[in-house]
Amino acid sequence: SRRSFLTKTSPKSVSFFAVMGFLHESEPLSWSQAMPLLKYVRDHGLEQFLAIVERCGATEGDPFKWGDEVEHQIFRVTGNTADSTRSAKIVLRSPEILAALKQAEADGLKAGAKPEDTCAWVPEYGRWMVESTPGVPYNGLAGVTGVEQQLRLRRARLQAALRPGEVAPTMTHFPLLGVGDFCEPAYKPEGPVLKSLFVPDEVVFPHPRFPTLANNIRERRGGNVEIRRPKLKDVCSCHIEHAPDFVPQSVEEADQMDHVYADAMPFGMGLSCVQVTMQAANISESRHLYDQLASLTPVLLALSAATPFMRGWICDDDVRWGQISESVDDRTLAERSAEVSGEALANQQLAGSGVRPLSKSRYESIDCYISERADKDGFNDTPLVFDQTHFERLVAAGIDGALARHVAHLFARDPLVIFADRVELDDRSEVDHFENLQSTNWQTLRWKPPPPHKGMLSNTDDAHIGWRVEFRSMEVQLTDFENAAFISFVILLSRAILDKKLDLRIPMSKLEANMGVAGRRSAYIFEKFWFRTDVGFAAASEAKCEQMTIKEIMQGTGSFAGLIPLCQEHLNSSGFDRATRQTLERYMSFIVQRAEGKLPTDAKWMRDFVMKHPSYQQDGRVTEAAAHDLILAAEAMGKRLYPCHEVLGSFSGVETTPNHQEAKSVLLSDGSGLPGSSSGNGYPSLLSRTGSGKQPGHKLGPVSGTDSGNHPGQKVGAVWAPGMGVAGMAFGI
Repeated sequence: SRRSFLTKTSPKSVSFFAVMGFLHESEPLSWSQAMPLLKYVRDHGLEQFLAIVERCGATEGDPFKWGDEVEHQIFRVTGNTADSTRSAKIVLRSPEILAALKQAEADGLKAGAKPEDTCAWVPEYGRWMVESTPGVPYNGLAGVTGVEQQLRLRRARLQAALRPGEVAPTMTHFPLLGVGDFCEPAYKPEGPVLKSLFVPDEVVFPHPRFPTLANNIRERRGGNVEIRRPKLKDVCSCHIEHAPDFVPQSVEEADQMDHVYADAMPFGMGLSCVQVTMQAANISESRHLYDQLASLTPVLLALSAATPFMRGWICDDDVRWGQISESVDDRTLAERSAEVSGEALANQQLAGSGVRPLSKSRYESIDCYISERADKDGFNDTPLVFDQTHFERLVAAGIDGALARHVAHLFARDPLVIFADRVELDDRSEVDHFENLQSTNWQTLRWKPPPPHKGMLSNTDDAHIGWRVEFRSMEVQLTDFENAAFISFVILLSRAILDKKLDLRIPMSKLEANMGVAGRRSAYIFEKFWFRTDVGFAAASEAKCEQMTIKEIMQGTGSFAGLIPLCQEHLNSSGFDRATRQTLERYMSFIVQRAEGKLPTDAKWMRDFVMKHPSYQQDGRVTEAAAHDLILAAEAMGKRLYPCHEVLGSFSGVETTPNHQEAKSVLLSDGSGLPGSSSGNGYPSLLSRTGSGKQPGHKLGPVSGTDSGNHPGQKVGAVWAPGMGVAGMAFGI
């Protein structure tokens, strides 16, 4: 996940998906307290990495396991679409909701549920967010047949833990975050932690690590983060010109700017994505996959674009990436500006003394290839910042140059959160210091060494964890079908790359250029991306690249076969079962239709929804009525109550797991109305939010257990009996 906080007790309980950061139960150090320890953590983090390689580097033959992570947002909607006072807010209840979800999962296991019929739930940065993963990883490519069903199961279980009026559509963001009275309960902004004009401290998840992270980023940087996105200019838009680095002192000043401005970490880490983690056969294959998947990260970012709003404004770009990047940019003024002389600002306690130029935030695209071929083939054509002493220590311990530079580059940053009782550790068995840096370099890909106590287990042991790669660039989609399609496509591509020995690397400078265009408005059809045309292994001086549209990358050109045909060749030659092939063919067909522009991205659909809404004033602002109705429509789409042909076309309501019984988990309605027909302007007409919320044919079984976060007298639980499997799981309120 984007942030490193995936387990609650100790690193010993780390899961397949976790990046090993954890919610340690003690108080983190303030920035002034942490500064004398920064070098210690950096140096010992390297030693911990070397210990992992020594103990787990010889692992061979790990099975292909994989999984996904989805970040969910929880809102409250009040009123119906005919109500002029209707509203939408974020709900600051994720601690209670997480407790209910974990209890329901535990109850299911006690009742005899199979591990594959479970889900896992962890905190996210925002107090209105949770993250979900499958309870256990999928096995092999055939696992794609169960992805959409698992996503539906998680959606149903999350809905079961909500109160009436609360919804959890899989949207990347809340359109009105930071606008007026936008959270429930309501709090005032300008608190001591975030010091934001727009959002209160209380929107951050209430574990000390989360606010400490925000505070220490601001302390190291020397001021609030500055998030800037282009503002859509409509016929009634008006603004005042300011210098590019103008920092507003009031909400009114911010709203008058010619771009959308925000000033705090929740505007970035409060965005949701979908990520895919896969286990490689060994360390070498994991490094190879990292390199080969890199060129796909900007392409699939553009194709999954789903973030058209920020702070109540319609943006003139489409994705979350730059917004998050700026929200966690801890670089000092000297590090981020070539025009500032750093000598007078140097602080020997900081990495690079706090004055070494760093071209990027710590949330950005990858900076180098890391496979054994990387040094020889010459695709790393951009400068890489690292401490020479770190590089030399790694090489002296037997790490090759390419990997040594990658790891040393991660350690060119400072650790952001240190716990006083987790400083002096056994570097051979603990990994806190390594993961402190590894997991807060938030990049489009993450290369993930195993936790040593898990990596040393036999790979026949279910608890074994090997060398993994995490694909991190994609935006979460409105429907389980879309999310399953993107997740499965990444997995299929990884298998085709290995099977057909494809080389998709492009010069790092061209990969950077691709990231620069991926976020542009409708980049999925209008922009061109550098991509390889000859996909056999070659040095950079011999490799051929062309600029192509995503349609051409997917379907091919006269000089390039295309990713979809290459994937189909892999399927044809590998003897997969009919269900797997048909599932993947449907997903590939959807990917192609979006790349062709026949189907819009979620970003385009949401922007059009707001701009066609009757309440829109043609001024670039998202009205509360439009946000309310958009959230209801997204919720209905996610529950498959509203097919939304505009987004899914012929895939609306398609069952994507042939010969596989659909999960009959009850998709509880919170009382929201069923979507009706669309009017001529494309604005969905939603029925009144009344009634019991039970859908025809759905039974709400007996319930067990209670949750203090629910309404008085409201019970939440999972009803399960041995042998029922996913199809027999039902939730009741």
